[in-house]
Amino acid sequence: MEAKEHWFLPGFLVLAMVIAQGTTSSFSSPQCYKKTEKATTYTCEWTKSGSMQNATYELFYKRSNSTENKKSLGKNQQSYIFVNDDKVLEKVPVDLWVVADMGNWSCQSLSTSVRLNESVKYEAPQNMSMSRSSSNLTLSWVNKEEVKNHMPEDVVLKVKFRRLEKTSGVWNTTETEVKQAMVTLEILQNQHMYQLQVRQKSKHVKRPLWSDWTPILDVPTEIQNATEVKWTVEDFNNGTRLLNLTWGTPPYPVSVGQVNYNLSLHIWPCQLKRKNHTNITTTEFSVYVTYSAVSGYIFAFNKVGKSSQTHILVPAKHLTYPRKSWPDDKLIPRNYNPRLKNSCLEWYKLTDGETQPAKVNILKMINGTVEETLKSVRQKMDDYVRYFYLVHKQTDGKPQTTEMRLMYKKEGASKAPEDFTVKVVTNSAVLHWKPIPVQDQQGFLTHYEVCYTRSQNNGAHIEIKKCHNISASKTEYLIQNLTPESDYNIYLAGATAAGSGRNISIHILTKPQHKSITGWMIAGRIVLIAILITICLFIIKRHKSKIFPPIPRPMVAESKNYRASTQDMYEIKEEVHELQLHDKSSQDPNPEEATLLEVCEDENEKSLGDSSTPDGVSNPLTSDFKGQLLSLETADPSQGEIDCEVTMLMYRNGLVFDMKADSTEDVGTPL
Repeated sequence: MEAKEHWFLPGFLVLAMVIAQGTTSSFSSPQCYKKTEKATTYTCEWTKSGSMQNATYELFYKRSNSTENKKSLGKNQQSYIFVNDDKVLEKVPVDLWVVADMGNWSCQSLSTSVRLNESVKYEAPQNMSMSRSSSNLTLSWVNKEEVKNHMPEDVVLKVKFRRLEKTSGVWNTTETEVKQAMVTLEILQNQHMYQLQVRQKSKHVKRPLWSDWTPILDVPTEIQNATEVKWTVEDFNNGTRLLNLTWGTPPYPVSVGQVNYNLSLHIWPCQLKRKNHTNITTTEFSVYVTYSAVSGYIFAFNKVGKSSQTHILVPAKHLTYPRKSWPDDKLIPRNYNPRLKNSCLEWYKLTDGETQPAKVNILKMINGTVEETLKSVRQKMDDYVRYFYLVHKQTDGKPQTTEMRLMYKKEGASKAPEDFTVKVVTNSAVLHWKPIPVQDQQGFLTHYEVCYTRSQNNGAHIEIKKCHNISASKTEYLIQNLTPESDYNIYLAGATAAGSGRNISIHILTKPQHKSITGWMIAGRIVLIAILITICLFIIKRHKSKIFPPIPRPMVAESKNYRASTQDMYEIKEEVHELQLHDKSSQDPNPEEATLLEVCEDENEKSLGDSSTPDGVSNPLTSDFKGQLLSLETADPSQGEIDCEVTMLMYRNGLVFDMKADSTEDVGTPL
């Protein structure tokens, strides 16, 4: 039993030593330093593990290589202890360690040997600012207020950086000596974005310690282009306008780490030198303004710089008529009094009639009305020059123009219009001209006056001058009912309250009257149509047989008796001188008649016999037909020949031809 107890006690001690040794490695050795070379307080700090967050830490020291007892410098539950200046500790090396007490057990860190006056650790740089130009990046910073007056101007600076697109890449580092908390890096590419961290240390002590790293800083590219601003104005027609400003979003390399905008606007005319400065993070801005001009500027800025300024100018709402004021029931209180302190009268000369000059006149209406103020203003005005004035006040916190007016101290006659041209036709003329510039009107232009008169070559007027008034907004006019081929003189002038001004004249000659050729054109067309019809009829008649070929038809031979009867259809008085009857059977024919008969019969038979009679058609001259021919013979042999010729038929090429067409007249047979 005693042997077992003898074995258990050494084993327990060994286990306790192992546990204590493991606990000692749970937090680091203390590190003591001053924050500046001239500081009188030391900071001793260490790191602790999560399992010892509730432990009580006590810092001990003793001289190095001595047997003196340890001394306590203080204790708390934090991971650091502030130690006041001690002349002994500053001059000699000492050993420092920390003991952590958990209540039922404790552990001790490893000791470190230092000279306290040789260790300095600066704070990490604060309020870092950057500026990029081409490939150069300038860094500047401000140290904490309590230490910056005790720090030397020169320090050692270390910077590590990498491309923002390669956040998982290796950090590049550079180390350099700097002065006045500023350094310029010349190793970055302007078109790329970067991430960087900075730390610093002293160069005036033996054992300087690096400060902590600054948080990771994103470095965008510089802003190359000025901000392009677009503006719109919403007019409430009561003396107040809503001004809306918008601009585009910058590209990604520029907007890394936020882009802000500095906007300065002069929106209250009663205070010339006052401008509202506003830092804006969005790309739009709206504000109420008066009818006066609004001016200002804007520029964008990011972590590395700012853009150039963009000037903003919103012109005043100018009038085209002399006066305008607003009724009391539109935003203006009914008890409005122009003697209020926040009222003012703005007036200026319109040199070109439109543009507000850079410098305007402001009169605060404290002890007078608008009319009283204008009396003093008129004394400073020039004759024949247009001026513009506005009355401003604030209503419900909004700037408002209560009255605006164009005015002249004295009006005069206007100058002549320019670029006067005329387009002439037969009995009319179209006039064109450019409007008279405001600075040449010398008053409010009421209308244009156009006059014209007819004249002779020697310039003498034939007709009385005629004049017409034209609206001042017109730049063209049509003169009608002019005499063709005549000389006219035309005059144009502008008119104001002082009367018609200088005119510009032009001489024209109207064109001659065009003769009507409509009747001649119609007559010519009729003649042309008649000629064409005649030509067509001639061609048709000349080539009728080709155009309209004849249709074949069979012809029936006519006997002499039939022909004679047909020819004697008219009422003819017949006379019979002698009638002889012959007996054919008892008497032989006269030899001459017989011969004639034979000839006729032979010729008829021959001509008909030679004709082709297809399909067995019989000879149409039968014996009866021959007998009829014999009984009607005349005593004249020549007459018989004519009858033979008349009654002969020919049949050729499939057509029947009547040869009687060759006879000039028909011969009758006397009975």
